[in-house]
Amino acid sequence: MLFMETNKRLQLILVAVAAVLAIIIAFYMGMHFGKSSAEMTSQKPPSTAAMTAEKTEMSAESKDAPVADPNLVAGQDYSPSQTDPEVLKLMAAEIHRDKDDLRSLGSPDAPVVLVSYEDFSCPMCGVFNTNTHPALKKLVDEGKLRLEFRDMVIFPNYNSQLAHQGARAAAQQGKFWEFVDKAFAQTANGNHPNYTKELVLDIAKQAGVENLSAFEKALESDEIVQAVQAETQHAREKLGLTGTPFFIINNAVVSGAYPTEYFINTINQQAVEAK
Repeated sequence: MLFMETNKRLQLILVAVAAVLAIIIAFYMGMHFGKSSAEMTSQKPPSTAAMTAEKTEMSAESKDAPVADPNLVAGQDYSPSQTDPEVLKLMAAEIHRDKDDLRSLGSPDAPVVLVSYEDFSCPMCGVFNTNTHPALKKLVDEGKLRLEFRDMVIFPNYNSQLAHQGARAAAQQGKFWEFVDKAFAQTANGNHPNYTKELVLDIAKQAGVENLSAFEKALESDEIVQAVQAETQHAREKLGLTGTPFFIINNAVVSGAYPTEYFINTINQQAVEAK
């Protein structure tokens, strides 16, 4: 009985610590995870001057100040690395580098890993995948970057969980990223697509999924349904996320659909620091 009570208290403490760490990340970024997609889109990236001042303050706390990438485009911003040890530990746990991960792209040994939490009914996630994802694929091909996708269902009223289940089912046939492209195409013009089983099956056809019978069976399997729910719950409870898209890029975080150059500069900076 004493063990059970102690274990329960420990779980409550861990949940509280995770919530505090999530707030710390949001504080450092000058954003709040709870903002809506529309609010995050309307925000502009923090100015270079502001981030320079922030990094100057951080360097006073750390003896190992990050070296700036000399190839950064002048006038373009990037997300600086976090410095709090507990925050960095929390972020590092999100980067899996699993060679068998069917929802990843790029070498597990790439110097930079971008973890994305997205929702298939989120227009801003669609903006990211339309405008930025193609440029990131080039960095993947160069061996600089690895992409790892995570489920974060925030629009259950649009049945977005069906699309997430479909993406996992498509991954079993090697068509995950093709499914992702076709699904996010549904968000064109700021739409919140309302997913039905018929729409998800149509997206699978467009993505080139060959065995639709196996796809349909996997789509509604307990294993996939529970996996989507578990990953969403993890994002909410462990990271404190309530909005998408949200990105962890090595030691930096980005909340929202920022310009492509912002992502590339952040990746380049993290590659420099990874050395």
